[in-house]
Amino acid sequence: MNIYKTMYHPHKPAGIDDRKSNIIGGGIAGLATAAFLIDDAKMPARNITIYEKKPVMGGSMDGTKGNEGYLCRAERELEPYMECLWYLCGKIPSLENEGRTVLDDVVDFNRDEPIHTEARVIVNQGEIDGQYHNYKMPQRYVTAMVKIVSSTEEELADKRIDEFFDKDFFKTNFWTCFHSQLAFKHYHSAIECRRYWQRFTFINRHEYLEGFIHTKYNEYDAIILPIERWLIDHGVHFVNNFSVYDLTLDTKNDTVQAILAHQNGQDVTIPVSNKDLVFVTSGSISENSCFGDNNTVAKTNTDTEDMGTFTIWKNLAKKDDKFGHPDKFLGQIDQTKWISFFPTVKGYPEFFRRIEELSGSKAGTGGLMTFKDSNWDMSFEIHHKPFFPYQADDEEVGWGYGLYGENVGNYIKKRMWDCTGDEIMTELLYHLGMLDIKDEVLKHTYMSTAMMPYATSQFMPRKLGDRPKVVPDGCTNLAFLGQFVEVDDDVVFTVETSVRTGLESVYELLDVDKDVLEVNPSRYDIRYLLERVKRFNGIKGKITPDMLPQLTPDQLPAVTQELLHYVNNIPPYYTMYLGRDKTVPYKESILHPKAPHSK
Repeated sequence: MNIYKTMYHPHKPAGIDDRKSNIIGGGIAGLATAAFLIDDAKMPARNITIYEKKPVMGGSMDGTKGNEGYLCRAERELEPYMECLWYLCGKIPSLENEGRTVLDDVVDFNRDEPIHTEARVIVNQGEIDGQYHNYKMPQRYVTAMVKIVSSTEEELADKRIDEFFDKDFFKTNFWTCFHSQLAFKHYHSAIECRRYWQRFTFINRHEYLEGFIHTKYNEYDAIILPIERWLIDHGVHFVNNFSVYDLTLDTKNDTVQAILAHQNGQDVTIPVSNKDLVFVTSGSISENSCFGDNNTVAKTNTDTEDMGTFTIWKNLAKKDDKFGHPDKFLGQIDQTKWISFFPTVKGYPEFFRRIEELSGSKAGTGGLMTFKDSNWDMSFEIHHKPFFPYQADDEEVGWGYGLYGENVGNYIKKRMWDCTGDEIMTELLYHLGMLDIKDEVLKHTYMSTAMMPYATSQFMPRKLGDRPKVVPDGCTNLAFLGQFVEVDDDVVFTVETSVRTGLESVYELLDVDKDVLEVNPSRYDIRYLLERVKRFNGIKGKITPDMLPQLTPDQLPAVTQELLHYVNNIPPYYTMYLGRDKTVPYKESILHPKAPHSK
């Protein structure tokens, strides 16, 4: 982070007091947009309205308690270089500690409760995989990874990951840890995989989960609620149970003229003037979730008419190609859905005590355990107490998911998609080697399950242009937010991307005189690149001459061309010129002095 540019307070944009902002979608992207409008662009909070289809804000970052137990559909894997997220959290006051910020709370908590696992992968019904630290791979896989990383996104257009690897690659320790942590499947986008491998080069102890950040409470109470309270205190308007489905645009599809919505069974039209702004969340990975419990299967919602903010995106895409191609992401539900589960264990500490004993990590500090033998590709973690501010002393909660729910279980001979919460818990106990306490665990556990049809839809194979830009070409008062937006260099499926789209949209539409925060450029840091080379070649300590590849003279031209291709695709570093005209560093002269040049 460049403190000189980040901490600068830009001047108030001209006419900002007379402009209004309409934010569609009350997830983290919409809330962040409102915060940046207020704090960076100096827009009066009373001029900002957030419209949300659901009765509560937060989108996918949910966390609540029902009649019998807690509900939390998903987990966020946070890390220190999510610059936009932490920039936002540094603005928001803590709800518990006067004079502190949300960022302060997160840092303090992780200093006291750092994540470090030594039981990342479990095999043989309760054994730690003794080989999972070994990331050494055959040279053909290293070569294929270099091929993906060094290719352009145009070259990788619409390609799948498994077009570059054989089946055995997807059994390697690296892939086990990588895909189970981030929900990648073999048929997902090579472009998105490339971005992940570049963006997170710095994670050199990947299998220990070191460097990953968690929050004191669930992310709704730890991040969403403080932001919402801050926005309310400033005077932002919130409209819930308000379902936007389309926008009226001018003849060039550049300027929003009206917002079309449904509320309380009535059609609603909100006029939008040319000077006012509209920010649209173009989809949610938790849209159309269906829930189950101990005795009920979470069904799959395949409705193509009511798809929340996806409906807005689909309708806009019909008007103009610059709004992208949502069908590339939304038309294959059986390839994009998965089930998560959230057990609430009440009055039976033995279950979590055994997991702590098995893993060596106290609750909350061990992160995800992945069961390598699981046909469902199941992972699970146990949370610290209290994970909810109002959690009772005798209540314990955890979270897990299965990526391949279409497969029949190892113990429960059914597809995960067809299982009740009790059946999923039984399969989990089988892989933990704890079937002996099954009856007691089931008796004391409320299992909330969630089927999310679009959980990994953002990973489907694509090309540039399939997602709209934050501000599409020609648009004057329209911007897109969230996970289905084209952001240079950054990855989807992160809170950071949602927050970044809010920052970029505000700065671009209002011409805020401040640079957008740079995506962490770790992939150009030779230290991280060297560590990756050594790990994938099984090298510890210093590299010696005998470890270098032995090249014959006839191989040198190909190696030279590959090196040139890699080097020439490294973009220039940020320029140091501090003026407003950013073209100056690319010119040899702009002053045209009259004095002659010496010969």
